[in-house]
Amino acid sequence: MTGSSVPDEHIVKVPSPGRLAAVVVGGLGVAIVVVLAVEGGDTPWRSPVAAAPLGFAVLLLVAAAWLPSSDLDGRFALRVPLLTAVGMLVFGSFGAFVVSDLLPGSTGARPTLVVLHFVSVGGAVGVLVGLFAAKQATTIRALRAREAALRRSRDEYLDLFDGIGDAVLVHDARGTIIAANDAASDRLGYGPDALVGRRIDEVEGDPEAVTDATPVRAADSTDGRLVYETVHTTADGGTVQVEVSARYVRYRGSPAVLSVARNITRRRASEDELARKRDQLRALNRVLRHDIRNDMQIVLGLGRLLEDHVDEEGAEHLRTILDTGEHVVELIESSRDLARTVAGETGLPLEPVPLAETLRSEIDRRREAFGHATIELRDGVPDVNVRANDLLSSVFRNLLNNAVQHSDREAPTVEVTADTTRGDHTAIVRIADDGPGIDPDRREAVFGNGEKGLDSDGTGLGLYLVQSLVEQYGGSVWIEDNEPRGSVAVVELPIADA
Repeated sequence: MTGSSVPDEHIVKVPSPGRLAAVVVGGLGVAIVVVLAVEGGDTPWRSPVAAAPLGFAVLLLVAAAWLPSSDLDGRFALRVPLLTAVGMLVFGSFGAFVVSDLLPGSTGARPTLVVLHFVSVGGAVGVLVGLFAAKQATTIRALRAREAALRRSRDEYLDLFDGIGDAVLVHDARGTIIAANDAASDRLGYGPDALVGRRIDEVEGDPEAVTDATPVRAADSTDGRLVYETVHTTADGGTVQVEVSARYVRYRGSPAVLSVARNITRRRASEDELARKRDQLRALNRVLRHDIRNDMQIVLGLGRLLEDHVDEEGAEHLRTILDTGEHVVELIESSRDLARTVAGETGLPLEPVPLAETLRSEIDRRREAFGHATIELRDGVPDVNVRANDLLSSVFRNLLNNAVQHSDREAPTVEVTADTTRGDHTAIVRIADDGPGIDPDRREAVFGNGEKGLDSDGTGLGLYLVQSLVEQYGGSVWIEDNEPRGSVAVVELPIADA
């Protein structure tokens, strides 16, 4: 009947082999005592006649008490009652033969006691042999299990050693390679075990040979590792650029050096390519700063001189030229600053920059650039220095440009406020506009490279540059709602230590 369960009281619990052996051995001891008591009659317990059976019974009871708490394997423990019974049977049979055929009836010896003595001697031999055999079998099995565990550990170690993707070499104090993993053999073009026995300097080049572009790093004093960059020489004479992490270890009981080498050929190639692009960006920055910007300033200057010399129809075209020129200058400013950022020029140590002076100067410049807009600075600016650099003005310029250029009003209004947080740890600048606002789902995306609104005349670089710079300063920037309409760009900057 499926799904039914057997009550606990009806479940027959089978004793373990060790306990079963103890029960059988103990039962044999009790049986010997009973037979001795019945057949001995008036024989004193201390008489020589009772010595052998009584001693055998005590031996059996002691063995029965010891078996459950011993470390004998259960199956091997069953050998004790088995060999005991065999000994008793063999010696008892011989005793019966002696009583029936060899001892004359006139001796007066009791046949049962004679047989009992033979049984006791045989049983004692059997129980001792059984205990010894069970102990030996248990020890052998434990040794085999330990050996199997050691083999598994060794195999796991070898799998781990060979499974590491980096080249692993172990060499002794004399510089002779004594172990190498599969990755080292494959990378260096050697067959299995072909690296063992070679000198480490045949494989590993001089760390001083590394180019100046990637200097050797000193030892890591925290854990005794030595990390450096060098080259590995392959079997066919080629070289592989590697970063080596080496440390002293004990290998097979002797001091040795374990080195793990990672192939950095691609990384070095990427670093070289990055350095080349950085140089190109710096060259572009110089062109933007000196050539194109100066030429556009000349165009704008000459265009403004023409304002009094063109008719009404020409004035409209001239205004388009001037507006386009101003836009090109703003594009140059943002591109120049972005080029400096990408080229790593802003990666230099930051310095204290006066917040009030930088913010007021940029607001004045934006007022001149956007004559149709109202840009107000309310409640003053805290007289603090923030941790930044000379590109901080670019942060405020791009946020102010964004507030005006994205407005849907003919005369946009921008309100700027600045304050410090409690404890004077950071300064917060808020630039609020009265434009159409930014959808909450796009407030993080607008800081992405090339992001701009569908109706925007901007370049898509301004807010990306803002976020890049502010993050380098250790600050943050985000967008909030303005009431009753519009958006608020919030910049939080760390205050520089006095």
